[in-house]
Amino acid sequence: MSLVALVVGPERADVATSSRETLAGLAGPLSPGDPQQIRTGPGGRPENCRTDDRGTSRPTAAPTDVQWRELVGVMTPTSASAGPLHTDATMWWCFAHTPTGAVLAAHVIPVQLSGASWRIVAEQQIVPGESRDAFVTARTAAEETNPRDDAVGRFTGFSVESYSEDSATIRLLVTNPVGGHLSTTVAVRWRDGDWKVALQDDGSLYSSVKQASPSDFIMWGA
Repeated sequence: MSLVALVVGPERADVATSSRETLAGLAGPLSPGDPQQIRTGPGGRPENCRTDDRGTSRPTAAPTDVQWRELVGVMTPTSASAGPLHTDATMWWCFAHTPTGAVLAAHVIPVQLSGASWRIVAEQQIVPGESRDAFVTARTAAEETNPRDDAVGRFTGFSVESYSEDSATIRLLVTNPVGGHLSTTVAVRWRDGDWKVALQDDGSLYSSVKQASPSDFIMWGA
């Protein structure tokens, strides 16, 4: 897998304009006005997105129903109870409004952003704002130049660094191709009835990668 850490080069005004042009007209299951999006109230779930949202405790083990599925060439954890409930052709979505749901979203959404449908994923599953504008502009430039991503490894563990009903920070553990393990964090926010990624200020998906010890993480297992 590759941990994409795109940063912005153009001026902010140009970035915002470029981002709006790139995402203009895109729509999906989380778009306002979409026929599927009949909500139960402010912040409610889309009608066809139903998960058990009662769990508020931070996980002490990986979900017992975890299944590994290939997403954009990366083996990614999924859970029938925590999400993603919907694995559509363009994006995987509908995560439980729980710490474990946030964990799954932090794994799945960034991986999708390296695929061919990244534009609709960015529109649907990234918190809007200047950071998203920076990401979209840089991601478009990267697509045009087709740079080589540095391999980082595979997902092996996670920890919930912080959690509230509307935000979470998830630390991911991945293998280091040259030995040992590396960690990084992904921030997510609860918006429009699902978890979305909140980017770093510079538009990066992940925080800086650091060496890490598996003893500090919940391991996914085989």
